[in-house]
Amino acid sequence: MPDEETLEKTVGTILLFVVWALIVLGPMFFDAEPPRWELQIAITALAFSILGRMWNLEVERLLNGITISTNGGQPRDDDCED
Repeated sequence: MPDEETLEKTVGTILLFVVWALIVLGPMFFDAEPPRWELQIAITALAFSILGRMWNLEVERLLNGITISTNGGQPRDDDCED
């Protein structure tokens, strides 16, 4: 059974997503004039920043799970088949 905080987050997420979809994606499905592209980008950035904060999805946490190779694409010694 989810606790009340999770329920509030879920309802808030759904509402925020619905508002974002109506503003940014709505004009594709309804006969309406879309907002300027600068406004669409700003609204999208704001919405996903709020969602990231609500669900504790921060860039630093996500980047810690990514490994980056720094060997310039050269095979490692244990990759060679001799």
